[in-house]
Amino acid sequence: MSSIHAYMGQKNSAINDTLRSMLKASDYWQPYKKTSWISNLHTLGLAKAQLYNTLNSLKDGVHHDAENCLSITANARIDNRSELLIQLEINPDEASIQTDSQLILQTYVKWGKECVKQLRGDFVFIIWDEAQQKLFCARDHFGVKVLFYSQNKQKIMLSNEHNAFFTSDYCDPSKVDEKWLVENLWNISPLDFDSPNPDIHILPPAHTLEFDANGIKLTRFWHLERKNSWQNLDDEALIAELKTRFNKAVVARLDSQSPLGAELSEGLDSNGIVGVAAPHLRPNVMHTFSYKCEALSEKNQHIWGDTYKDIEDMLAMHENLQATWQVSDQKQQEKQTEFDYQVFYQNFGAVIPIQGPFLTAQLAQKKGVQALLSGWGGDHCVTCPGDEYANELFRHGRGIMLYRLLKGKYERGRGPHPVRSMVTTALSQLAPKLNFFLKTRRPCLEKAMQQRGQTHFLHEKWQKHFKLDQNLERFIRQYQRSSVQQYELRELFEIGLTNRLTHTELIARQYRIEYRFPMLDVDLVEFAHSLPSALKIHNGIERYPFRRLLEGITTPRIQWRRKSDVSYPNIDRGAQILSQNIALLVKLKDNPLTLKYSSDEKIKKHIETNRRGLKI
Repeated sequence: MSSIHAYMGQKNSAINDTLRSMLKASDYWQPYKKTSWISNLHTLGLAKAQLYNTLNSLKDGVHHDAENCLSITANARIDNRSELLIQLEINPDEASIQTDSQLILQTYVKWGKECVKQLRGDFVFIIWDEAQQKLFCARDHFGVKVLFYSQNKQKIMLSNEHNAFFTSDYCDPSKVDEKWLVENLWNISPLDFDSPNPDIHILPPAHTLEFDANGIKLTRFWHLERKNSWQNLDDEALIAELKTRFNKAVVARLDSQSPLGAELSEGLDSNGIVGVAAPHLRPNVMHTFSYKCEALSEKNQHIWGDTYKDIEDMLAMHENLQATWQVSDQKQQEKQTEFDYQVFYQNFGAVIPIQGPFLTAQLAQKKGVQALLSGWGGDHCVTCPGDEYANELFRHGRGIMLYRLLKGKYERGRGPHPVRSMVTTALSQLAPKLNFFLKTRRPCLEKAMQQRGQTHFLHEKWQKHFKLDQNLERFIRQYQRSSVQQYELRELFEIGLTNRLTHTELIARQYRIEYRFPMLDVDLVEFAHSLPSALKIHNGIERYPFRRLLEGITTPRIQWRRKSDVSYPNIDRGAQILSQNIALLVKLKDNPLTLKYSSDEKIKKHIETNRRGLKI
């Protein structure tokens, strides 16, 4: 984990002072080392603040290649090192001293801007190409790592520390983009992460950025597409290949200079990751973090007892798993979280609505963990349920297969009688507008979002000015998808995955932790996306290929059970949300933002609607 910075200005424009000011933005997480490099003409500088969380990172820093007139600063973990070393024909004796930054630079020497297509892992990097007088930057495929930038005439600043733009006085921290503010107050349809400052932009995932005398150029270097490379393999061979790729994705993320941690629920994704990781780490301990990590007691047995049973059974399968439990003091925990929120805002340089793993990161830091595995993102693709296969069968006139599929789901308790389901499927394909109308007449996500939009506390003039109603309506109507692949594309690229990843990275950095997501491994996702829909929901069993590869690494109950059998915590979420809303109402009363964008009456109505909506 590193924070990286770049600044290009005019000649003799105190580049060194600017870099030092930018690096101050990283002091809150106490970097092990800071390095920098300044061009001969003193018009450009690169800098890096570093945490040693892999063996490779011990030798890393800002790197300058004098022979090729190239320099790089990177926040990267490259997973396909061995393949790249062969392609680059690097001597095995030299391979061990090649840092990830140097390796990326070597790929740039060989392939130019096409180098990003060869990289696998989580990365953002900034390269200065002296010969072409060009900055070249890239962000990984799903946006696990973040990079901000701001351009002012012929000057540009880049950093993955948002506050660096303010500690360097490059941007005015008092400026707020009104469109950003209104959309975050609205907060109904998912949004990508963005800066509240209108002068600071974010490099999108799977994009490169080039900056030279002609200005800025953004280019997308990767799209998720269905491939036919494996169409001749039978089901067993496909499952075997999925298992190989999944194991590789997990093992690639186990390199750590500190104890490793992992989030562990009773779900398939986290169990699969922990089940593969634990044997590879023996005899070293792997710490696990589940929900709020509350230790069981007579007081909370009714909340966590059933939920923890599955987790405890998983822990018993692998002797080197060490669960983190704490005796919870709710008031103290809420006080600590509120304090950490305030610290985050100071580190970020602005107050933004943010959610993420504050508690898990706090506890992981206490255990000395600096790399934390998460199963989040699995059901976006690799373990997607495959329910939309019914629509595919209907469109291709495969009535018998459709009936068998729906019968299999019905027998697993995942749907109504197959005849009724066939009618619903036919209606969704033959009369989508009528189906949408009928669907929003009964409890469902689309109906809940419609109602919330209609009763939102935002003044109508703001909703109209920024076309929020139209955007919400468009999102709701496009939410349903008619194929398994369309569902996966929606989940991966349209409903806020990048937002969640960015929140997680920025929060975790506060605790000197790097999150890693094996389920968002590019080669794994590309293969899973290309699997036949029939295999993804084999005989009505959703997530079938992934369930098969879990044999022996988690319990049979977790491996084969239905989603409806999951024992969720017995928490009165309605009371929690209502209490939070009431507290919010008190804070917003007579607030200047409230007076400008809404009113107490509308906020009260919005809260009451939310309370009733909990029953939907």
